[in-house]
Amino acid sequence: MKTIRKKLTKDFTESISPFTSVHVGSRLEFFPTEIVMIEADVSYSFLYLKNGQRIIVSTNIQKLEERFLPFMNMVRVHRSYMINTQFLKHIDGVNAILVNDIQCIISRRKRNDLFNAMQIIN
Repeated sequence: MKTIRKKLTKDFTESISPFTSVHVGSRLEFFPTEIVMIEADVSYSFLYLKNGQRIIVSTNIQKLEERFLPFMNMVRVHRSYMINTQFLKHIDGVNAILVNDIQCIISRRKRNDLFNAMQIIN
């Protein structure tokens, strides 16, 4: 997945802006800057938005990860969670604390991916 992300981000850095909407399923499209976190639930996903809404879509997190690959801020941090690093407040041990007091677990294998993504963005 790392090599795919590197290849795609090289190709898409100029062509895709964060103001391009992404189809998330069920006739819904969102801008990546609106999504704080995505939580997996079997073959459904919950989208947590920056305005505090929680929306359920019938698209699994793997499909959403593929759709959000060109956007550097969206990082998969656990098999059940994908976060937008723009909304990351701090990391407390194994938990990521996001805006609106949203928390998620960071797996030890994905921890380095998160730190690498944060270095690339800054």
